[in-house]
Amino acid sequence: MNIFGIIKELYCGKDNLVAQLGLFALIGIMTIAFNEVISAYTGNTLYSLFAVPSEFEVIIFSLAAIIVTVFFTGYIYKFVHDSYTNEKIELPSISMNCFVTFLRLVPLGIVWGIYLFFIIYIGLLLFSYGVILYIFLVALGILLPFINIVFLLFAKDFKYNLKLFSPGIIVNIMKKSFVPTLLFVIQYILIMFIVLAVCVFVSTYIYGLNVSRFSQLIYTLVALCIGSYIQQVLNLAYYNGLTEIIKKNLI
Repeated sequence: MNIFGIIKELYCGKDNLVAQLGLFALIGIMTIAFNEVISAYTGNTLYSLFAVPSEFEVIIFSLAAIIVTVFFTGYIYKFVHDSYTNEKIELPSISMNCFVTFLRLVPLGIVWGIYLFFIIYIGLLLFSYGVILYIFLVALGILLPFINIVFLLFAKDFKYNLKLFSPGIIVNIMKKSFVPTLLFVIQYILIMFIVLAVCVFVSTYIYGLNVSRFSQLIYTLVALCIGSYIQQVLNLAYYNGLTEIIKKNLI
């Protein structure tokens, strides 16, 4: 599974390009909203774009950031749902249905969130020092993509099934798809590290410029918007790749 091939297909076709522009605009809103919230809570340490927000404005910006985040989550799983039937990679249109999709994920998210909490809590109690702790964290990191696959299986038809809520499903998933999933996740992680390194370099360069603090903020926000957009594209490619692995190995 080649993640670069998936990314290329995400830009093929007029409809995909229109959807990408809409996603970039929403990411811009989310980035500015989060900046204003963080600015307010840190005493304008990061410098607000407009002015130091009032308490009411902080609530508005927080709601805007949360709403866009919820939308993106629903959008990704709507994209996954469509990927099961589409022969080509097609981005779904931006619509209110994404919020409905998110709400469908909540019950499954609560149950698996509880499972993860107990795994992490018990793991840290038993393996809270030295090399054993690192081994536990690596094992947890390996486990997470397979938990993702549980949600992707649910996204196929959005029908609740007792098997999806059972921890035992992870064993079956790992038996059938361990190697292709691990290889694909390694690709994703390597690309994410490259993107992160570029973002850190750009941010360091911007703060070294001999310009006003406000200009630095504008440049930083543009860089953050682009970085967040690239991350979102990578996430789409990641979930599409896992969906293809599911289609070949699990259904």
